[in-house]
Amino acid sequence: MKKDYKIIVINAGSFSLKYSFFIGNNLIKEEKFDKLKNEKDYVFSLKRIFENIKEFDFIIHRVVHGGNLKNPCLINKKVKKEIKNFSEFAPLHNPIQLKLIEESQNLFKNKRQYAVFDSMFFYNLPEISKIYAIPLKITKKYGIRRYGFHGLSHSSISRNIKGKTITCHLGSGVSLSAIIDGKPIDTSMGLTPLEGVMMGTRSGSIDPGIIFFLEKRGYNVEKILNEDSGLKGISSYKDFRDILKNMSINKNCKIAYDLFVYSIVKCIGSYVSVMNGLDNLIFTSAIGENVPKIREDICKYFSYINLNLDKINNNKNKGIISSKYSKVKVLVKKSEEEKEALNEVLKALNKK
Repeated sequence: MKKDYKIIVINAGSFSLKYSFFIGNNLIKEEKFDKLKNEKDYVFSLKRIFENIKEFDFIIHRVVHGGNLKNPCLINKKVKKEIKNFSEFAPLHNPIQLKLIEESQNLFKNKRQYAVFDSMFFYNLPEISKIYAIPLKITKKYGIRRYGFHGLSHSSISRNIKGKTITCHLGSGVSLSAIIDGKPIDTSMGLTPLEGVMMGTRSGSIDPGIIFFLEKRGYNVEKILNEDSGLKGISSYKDFRDILKNMSINKNCKIAYDLFVYSIVKCIGSYVSVMNGLDNLIFTSAIGENVPKIREDICKYFSYINLNLDKINNNKNKGIISSKYSKVKVLVKKSEEEKEALNEVLKALNKK
């Protein structure tokens, strides 16, 4: 395989579109288009990418839900059908990612395009952590299981980290994973990216009885839980920067912040119990990398396991923010989803 492939990696999030341009393994350029509101915004941003990068060999798309696809795939009709089939379980992501794939294919009919899936990293979770306590007949019929998401992020920040590790991807979407020596044993998102801790617009885990209650009263529960809940549902703000800015004057912003921290702490605590200890705690993504306050407010709950922060390093967003007296190493790491997607595809091509 030639070493100097020119590759565009496209990463569409809940409200953003990011791309990275590589020559071989070397990052040449990256850019992020933020606060995208609808399909038109995403398509416009996609076209801006191709205005900036005119010469390339192939495109890699990060796709959230791959269902039973556990390896990078050359995109064809069968792969697109699988992405579409699992759009029901990732309604904020798969439909727009499929749209961007099709737009790219229409623009560049002769260029190879690959899909790399967020759910790949968690494909081999232990049975005990991926099964749901519903009738097995239904589980088997519909492929219901914990798939897990943000896998490219959790994989990239836990690479070469030994011991019992919890990774915290804190952005507009939020997920935590328990990982031992690089192998995931549990993760907070499930069949869909809706499960787990509260997020920007997603509720996270709630009593299923609430769903039945609201459906009987005619509410569009899927929309409420995916688009109108979480931080937005409590404070009316979905951007965490707005929550921080208004906490001192807006009671609901303070409640949203406190509940956000509390839900993350409960998840970390459960993973400490499952792993019978903790060696490393890693924060990543927009909130995890850039908000010292939330890291401090989360970590103060874990002094009982001798986790202690270096406040100066934490306030500077340093790579290692635990104190020299801490028995748990606390790190802040940049999530390199695009580089991880690139490496997965290059690895697959090298095998061929």
